[in-house]
Amino acid sequence: MFPNISLIQLRCFIGVAEHGGFTAAADRLCLSQSAVSQAIGGLERALGTKLLLRGRNQPALTAAGNRALVEARAALAAVSRLASCAESIEELSGTVRIGVVQSAAIRLLPGWLRLLRAEHPRIAVTLYEGTDPEVTGWVQAGIVEIGITSRTHPELAARPVHSDDYLAVLPTDHPLASHRTLPLKALDGQRMLLSGGGCETLIQELLAAAASHPEVICLVRDNATLLGMVREGLGLTIMPELAIDDDVGITTLPLEPPLRRTLHAATLPAEALAPAALAMLQLIERAPAGPDRSIRRGKRAHPG
Repeated sequence: MFPNISLIQLRCFIGVAEHGGFTAAADRLCLSQSAVSQAIGGLERALGTKLLLRGRNQPALTAAGNRALVEARAALAAVSRLASCAESIEELSGTVRIGVVQSAAIRLLPGWLRLLRAEHPRIAVTLYEGTDPEVTGWVQAGIVEIGITSRTHPELAARPVHSDDYLAVLPTDHPLASHRTLPLKALDGQRMLLSGGGCETLIQELLAAAASHPEVICLVRDNATLLGMVREGLGLTIMPELAIDDDVGITTLPLEPPLRRTLHAATLPAEALAPAALAMLQLIERAPAGPDRSIRRGKRAHPG
């Protein structure tokens, strides 16, 4: 007799295993912590074995839990394929869940969705916007099928879809705005705003390697808010070129040494994708590389 297992139980189990705790899994699944705990308890009862060792620290997978994690992910992928198995390639329908970082959501995604609507009008899209680590985690947990992120993982397939440079972003009247490039060492002691989109760890590591110690006064997750704070003279920042909406009231400078970012379409292995998700992935791979974001680097941009 087959055990009575629900999809939400599998998603909760995968979420806890991948994100290291019930609270983190609950946040990503938009559930309460108690709901996640109850779902996993029900899964353990259905299977007749313990999957997680609970304690004061993060829950740990048992031997049975490690085996179950592989099968749980495969089961979710199979259910997704089952939902679309009767559709012909010309009549694809269904919903594709896409996780995306903020800059790609604004600059790349609209063009992809326009192409998707033209080629597969019956495919709907559900979007989840988050930071690089969040998007990668959502793909691993099966919450989204495609993640557009700069953060890759050995368990995931990753296809490059766009590359851009990190730029220094300064108020137009900043003393460093007259430079052609900005050495990281020149940021030592400067008031700095850090992006909270997931790239802040990399930037901090590069600054430390350059023995540059700016005064970090704020961590800002929203790109528009971050640019607004720079325009108001509250500090300078470093952002990917794609994330810079315009250059009104700011100056952008290449970093020295240069730092480049590559966005990837991260997924589970292709054989685990439903036809609608596979169609979206193929469209992204052959779409134009993205908008021409050749920011007028070093130019002083004045409001008006």
